[in-house]
Amino acid sequence: MKGPKALNAININHVYLADKQRRVFSLFTMSFIAVLLISALVVANFYIYAPILTVMLIVSDITIVTCLYYYFRTGMLVIITSIILVIIALLCIALVYTGGKDNTALYWLMFYPVVTFVCLGLRNGSLLVGLIYVSVLVLLYGPDISQVHYREVEKSRFFAAFTVLVLLSFISEFFRNKSHQQIADITLLEKQDALTDPLTGLANRRYIIDYVLPQCDKNPQVYLPMALLLIDLDNFKALNDSYGHDFGDQALLAFSDMLDEQLRISDIKARFGGEEFIVLLLKTDIEQASRVADKVRAYVANKAIPYNISQSVHISCSIGISDILHSSQFHKAVKQADRYLYKAKAAGRNQVMSSYHAAKKSARQT
Repeated sequence: MKGPKALNAININHVYLADKQRRVFSLFTMSFIAVLLISALVVANFYIYAPILTVMLIVSDITIVTCLYYYFRTGMLVIITSIILVIIALLCIALVYTGGKDNTALYWLMFYPVVTFVCLGLRNGSLLVGLIYVSVLVLLYGPDISQVHYREVEKSRFFAAFTVLVLLSFISEFFRNKSHQQIADITLLEKQDALTDPLTGLANRRYIIDYVLPQCDKNPQVYLPMALLLIDLDNFKALNDSYGHDFGDQALLAFSDMLDEQLRISDIKARFGGEEFIVLLLKTDIEQASRVADKVRAYVANKAIPYNISQSVHISCSIGISDILHSSQFHKAVKQADRYLYKAKAAGRNQVMSSYHAAKKSARQT
């Protein structure tokens, strides 16, 4: 994986986790208060409420508690929250229909928009708030279906206050959500910048240490066995001295493109510092990695980099290879690959060295 492709795997789950924790806390606070109030209403008004309303309240209490238990078992926050808020919405509509004690039902609706937007967010919250808004509007100003009657002044004042509350809750959640998304985007960009080489767009050493190795620990079946290629551009200082640092940067960019052309998308390519690069070949053993490295070396040596209209420059690279069977072996593997890289340089550069190459050479000599 190169540059943005590699860093697409980077996430900012901790940012979204904080928002989820806010919603979970709001859900449990709301549910605790709802169960407490519903129980108190049932006890205090057992002989006053209509039997159907009392049954609905008791069933609602049981359902809310069951939903919270189900959340602990499944973690399905949005579905559980929606079910509980639908129950509360139905209770509110039933209260408005019956009037509650002394026709005070309308007061119980004022909390609903705030809680719903906080717990469900803008889209899902708007659906439920819209449902209860229209339902109550029909009950208060629609046809007579044996619902309790409220005074005109009560209805007009309630709807004025309720409408303002819905609008303010919507606006508050809209801009909170927008701000949260902007913070998440900025956090992601900052995290990607910290894990990217600014010149080549490749991942950097920190990306491998902070992200790849922990992922390798979590999902070894995806990564291991893994081969490590330590690659160094030959005579890079001389290249800079002869053609200038701008062309040196161009050569680094061209080389990173060559890696992208010759390696798999799943392979992790990183600039390790200066003219040194590291490649992690996932699910690859030493023998396979040696063949890949030989192919890369030959491709780089034969690829010309334009210098000006009439002149092109060839570069070469030396490669040392080691293998990784466990993420804890990474630093040891880097040192081993560095030793093979030194041997490749000592052998005249533009070479690939590994235990596989050493074994082949030993076999030929015998």
